Amino acid sequence: MQPTASMEATSRAASRVFDTVVREIVRETPDTVTLVLDAGDHPRDYKAGQYVSIDVQQFRELKQQVAYFEHVKGRREPPRAYSLASTPDEPHLAITVKEEVFVPGQTAYPPLLSPYLVFGVRKGATIRVKGYTGYYVLPDDVEERTDHIVHVVAGSGVVPNYAIVKWALAHKPTLRHSFVYSNKRWDDVIFAKQLAELERAHPDRLKIYHCLTREEAAPADAPGATLGRVDCDLLSRVITDPNGCLVYACGPALSRWDKKAAKERGEEPKPRFLETVRAHLAEIGVPRGAIHTEAYG
Repeated sequence: MQPTASMEATSRAASRVFDTVVREIVRETPDTVTLVLDAGDHPRDYKAGQYVSIDVQQFRELKQQVAYFEHVKGRREPPRAYSLASTPDEPHLAITVKEEVFVPGQTAYPPLLSPYLVFGVRKGATIRVKGYTGYYVLPDDVEERTDHIVHVVAGSGVVPNYAIVKWALAHKPTLRHSFVYSNKRWDDVIFAKQLAELERAHPDRLKIYHCLTREEAAPADAPGATLGRVDCDLLSRVITDPNGCLVYACGPALSRWDKKAAKERGEEPKPRFLETVRAHLAEIGVPRGAIHTEAYG
C-alpha cells in the first residue's frame, strides 16, 4: 500500500517508545506464542494491521549473542517488527511471534530475537516497544470502495489480517471477508479456534478457506480444508468479481538473501508465497492497485 501524506503524518505522530509488561503468554502452536502486553496509560491510537518494533539491545539475556552478531556483521543489530494481533478496542496490546529457524543456504545468520520471545520471555517481564507503524491497514473510506475484502495469508502472515478482520467485523458492517489461509499442517494454524469462532458469529460476512500443503488428508476438525497450495482455481472461486474487491496478502516473500543465493548459483530465485499470489491475482484479473501486500517470515 502506498502511504498518503495524512497516513505518514499519523504514523510519525504515533511512533513513540514506551514500556509494556507481559501479562499473559498464549501458546498458539508449538512454535508460536501471543504475548499480551499491558501498555499502561499509553494511548491505543493505532490501526488494525499496524506493528510495533522491538529492539533486541534491551534484553540482558541476549547481550553476548548481540555482541557476537554485531562483531561478525560489522553493524548494529536492528530492531525487529511484529504485527499487532490486537485491535484498538482491546484493553491490551498483543503481538504474535513465530520462532524463526536457521536454514543453511537460505538464511544468512541464526535468528536472534524470535526464539527468545517465544521460549524465553516470562510473565511480568518488561518489553520496550516502538509504535505504532505501518500502512497495511484498511483505508478510512473502505466501504465506499468495496464490499468484499479478500485476505490471502500464509503462516505467521495471518497476524495483521486477523487484527484487520476482527476490527472490520465490529466497525465496518457492510464488508464481507474471504479469508484464505495457507499452512503446512493443521498443527501450524495460528488462531484456528479464534477464526472459527469469528466465522460462526458472522456466517454471512466471513468465510475461512484453509489450505494445507503437507497433509495427506483433511483433519477431522478441518473437514473443509483444501489439500495443496493456494492456486488460481481457488482464488477465482473466492474472487467472483476481480474488479470489485480489495486484496490484503501477507506471507513469505523473496528476501535479498534468497536473491543473492540464487544469483551465486546462476539461477533465477524461486518465487515464494507473495510472488506466487501476485501472479495468480494478475492472472484472474484483479487490478494491481487493489492488491496490498506485506512481506512476512
